[in-house]
Formats: sequence, structure tokens, C-alpha cells
Amino acid sequence: MDAFTDPFVEEITVMAASQVGKTEAMFNMLGFIIDQDPGPALVVLPRESDAKSVSCNRVLPMIQSSFALRQHLPKFSDDITRLEYHLDRMILYFAGSNSPADLASRPIRYLFLDEIDKYPKFSGREADPIKLATERQKTFWNRKTIKVSTPTTRDGYIFREYEKSDRSRFYVPCPHCGKYQVLVFGQIKWPKSEKSAERVKNERLAWYECCHCNKHIKDYHKNKILLQGKWVPEDAELDDDGSISGSIIRSKHRGFWINSLYSPWLRWSDIASEFMKSKDYIELLMNFVNSWLAEVWEEKIEETTIDKIRVLSCEYDQGIVPDDAIVLTAGVDVQKDHFYYCVRGWGYYEESWLVRADRVEYWEDIVDALFKTEYKRLSNNETLPVYMSCIDSGYRTDEVYRFCRDWSDRTKAIKGQEELANGRFYRASKIDINSRTGSVIRSGLVLWNLNVSQYKDKINRLVTTRDPHKWHIFKNPTDEYLSQFTSEHKVLVRNRNTGRAREVWQKKKTAVANHYLDAEVYAVAAADIIRALNIRKDESARVHQRIVSQDTSRGSWIRKREGNWL
Repeated sequence: MDAFTDPFVEEITVMAASQVGKTEAMFNMLGFIIDQDPGPALVVLPRESDAKSVSCNRVLPMIQSSFALRQHLPKFSDDITRLEYHLDRMILYFAGSNSPADLASRPIRYLFLDEIDKYPKFSGREADPIKLATERQKTFWNRKTIKVSTPTTRDGYIFREYEKSDRSRFYVPCPHCGKYQVLVFGQIKWPKSEKSAERVKNERLAWYECCHCNKHIKDYHKNKILLQGKWVPEDAELDDDGSISGSIIRSKHRGFWINSLYSPWLRWSDIASEFMKSKDYIELLMNFVNSWLAEVWEEKIEETTIDKIRVLSCEYDQGIVPDDAIVLTAGVDVQKDHFYYCVRGWGYYEESWLVRADRVEYWEDIVDALFKTEYKRLSNNETLPVYMSCIDSGYRTDEVYRFCRDWSDRTKAIKGQEELANGRFYRASKIDINSRTGSVIRSGLVLWNLNVSQYKDKINRLVTTRDPHKWHIFKNPTDEYLSQFTSEHKVLVRNRNTGRAREVWQKKKTAVANHYLDAEVYAVAAADIIRALNIRKDESARVHQRIVSQDTSRGSWIRKREGNWL
């Protein structure tokens, strides 16, 4: 409601659980404009019958029961109908989203869209209902649009609109340590031995565990901490004292997310009990995720967790090459002002070891890590260089191309794709053009298009292989590496019209970044390009080990090899 009265804000999106006051807040905004800032307004509900019900049973009684608002009612009762109010200074319309004619027939300044995930989907004959309605606001410089709903899936309207906003979440302080946090269901605890949902609810056995100090936050603490809460945009940071810092960019599109844990009418035990009743039934669990947790429903196929990856740690330090590693490859994820990179060693039958994972700021640091550092083996003083690397060209493309030209024998510019024709893992294409003739320069730079989905599938297969383990990491990996490496999961995404599903790797809702995962993908791709994934225990592998271990000067295209290596 504060955002609604901010002249700078044009759009407000609220993705929230059911029965937490989001629709009531929207009606409060409606009452404000009737009394304080009138203008033609449209309220859109999923169906016309919903619009009539809300008009008669919620909005009109609100106006009649308020002294400030009922002064604006018309003198003649005929000016109030079920779908149209002709007030003294403005007109208020109601419409169902299933009626394109009602949405596109009148100019409006204020647009209120309720439960938008229940609106009909785009059919190919008419634009989607939200687009039709917002087109009516073009002539108003001071327009405002409010969208509220519980979420459904990633393809739902409310999630897509929330993703476009500043994505604010509500932080509350722990009553014990004072540190701020977002309330999430994973921190609700109850006795592990208790299997009865009714006992958990009736005897109030659940509590909320602070993610900082692990102390119990009881039900009676909730009202106090809610009053001290703060809305924090995604790009900002909240300090321990409650002050907001970081790169705060004022947005015309404010977005708010809140779940049932914040409801003053629900106890922790109510929420825990509802989960216990729902967890074994897919339709009930979907409702719990959408309507209680305010999260999108995803049919997960593959998922890695931090605990699953942490157990892959081995007894060697970062920067050390295990003895079984034959060749090193690297992947670099390029960001606006920094880089994330991973160096990985490869042995027989796709077995690999993470040698180094770090964030650096300058190109000189990448040169040092990839081309000037000789990584020592675990048991002796032998060293191994990075044989091949792949560098993402999505950001700072010209700089990446220039870098790859300078180090053309040891790195490749890559571009990630969701899929490639014929299920290929990669496709190479020359991109340097002769400016005079327009033809491709045969010796020019090559861009490698990678099927990142298939490489993530390969990584997931290597990670989950247990007998024997294929994927290893050095001991004591950082929390940042673990969280970023596990930042995505594989889900089924269904076409809204046909219902057909396809498998897609997507960021988890709670994930912050996935840069280390991308760097690992590129390191695997580099190994695939040089055929390091095909090393077997035979003569060619032993010769390959001698080749990689020796001085890697690139004097000529084909160098002399020992024995009949071909």
C-alpha cells in the first residue's frame, strides 16, 4: 500500500500465499483512489461470476460502511450495477478475464488484477487477458497496475511478472540473536518421532529454528518480529542492525513475495500439520507448495544437494593434482566485473578431480591461473599445466574473443545453448569474416556452441555414480562453491496449450547464483573437445599421459610422438 502511493511506482506485483491479506490490501488501494486520487479503474477477476460476487459482497459493502467513501456514492441507485459503479468523480468497472470485449473496450488509469494465475491462457486468437487490459492504460501518464495471486507453475502469470520486478522479500529479526532472515518452511521443526499430524497441531509441538543461532522462535514471538520486519529488494543487502545497503536501484515495478509463515492467524504447528497431511499425495502437496508456501510447483526429476556434494570431498588440498589425473581442463564463467573459474583433472573412464575453484577480478588473473601455473601432483614434484579451457562469451564478448585469439592453442570461446540439432553436445563454427570479400576466414576464430543441458546431465550422472565414484572435489570446499554448484535442478515443464512436457535444467527458487556450475560445465566441455572423456587403460592412454606431462610448447601443428601411438 505504501508502494501504491509512491508516484514513482507504476506496477505492483504480489506473489503470496492464500489468506494473507493480499486481496484486502488491493481493496484498500481501491478505497484510497475513490477518496483521494480518483480516476477510471478496472477490477479484473478470473470469471465474470467472480467479478459480480466481489462487486456485491466485498467492494460495495466496503464503500457503504466507510464514512469517507460513502460520500462518493451517486444520488441515483441506477448508477450502481453489478459490474459498473458511476461514482461522483470516477467510474469503477468490474470484468472477468474470460471476456476480451470487456477488457479492451474502455480507457482506464488504475488496473487491479486479482488471482491472475487463474486467468485463461493465450489461445492464439486474442492476446492474453493481462496484455489486453494494460493496453487500456496507454493514455494515462500516471497509471498504476496491481497484480496479485497465489503462484502455480513457472509458466504462470504471477511468477513471470514477479521475476520482472525488484523481487522484494520480507525479513524479520530473530528475537534471540537479532539477525534478520526470510521465513522459510525448512526451518519449521517438530519431534522426528512424532508421526501424527493431529497431535502436532493440537499440542503445538512445532517451532521455528533461527537459521543463525538455531534457537527456537515460538508462536508468541511472531507478532513482535513481524512489526520489526523490512521489505528488502533482491539486489539489496540487509545488515545485522536492520539497515538496507548494497546496490539499491529504485524500481518502477515493485514486487512482493510472502508465504503463510508470516500469517498472524497461523501457528507453526498448523503449517507443519498441513505438510504432514499433504506430503504423500501429489495433488495435496501441490496445493501446499502453491497456497501455503507461495512457491511455484515443479515436477523435479534430478536434484543435487549440498550434502550430496560435500561427501565427494577427498583428502587433497586445493591446487594439488591427484596422482590418477592425466590431463587438466578449465572452464571460465565471465561476469560484468569478475570471473569464476574451475580447473578439473581427468583420469581413466571419465573419473575427475576438482583441482581449483576461485573468483578473480582481472584477465591477468585468468592468464596466471590457466596458462602460467603448473599444478603439482600429490605424491611428487611433477607438475601439470591446463591443457585446454573453455571461456563463456555471453558477457564482454569482444574481450573474450580477443583473449581467445591471443591464447588460441589453449582456450576456446563458447556459447551455451539449451539444445542443439540431432542431440549434439557441441558445434563449432568460424565467426571471423573477411570485410572485403564477406567470406569466412578459414584460420579465424572458432565459436563453440555447447548443449549445456546435456553437459549438466553428464555431470549429474558422474556425481551420482557411486561404484566407483567418478566425481571428486578437494577437501573443505567453500560454501559458495557448494551452493552455486547445487543451484539448479531438472524439472518437467509442460506446454500450457498442449500439455506436452520437456525436461529443463532451471535455477532453484532459493538459489542465488550458478557461476561455479557454469564453470564446471565448461571444464567438462573442454575435456570432451580434446577427448579426455574417452581415456582408457591401454597403450594410447599411457602415451597420452606422456604427451600431456611433457613440455607443452606449441611449435608445430603435429609433433613427433613416441612409438606407434596412432
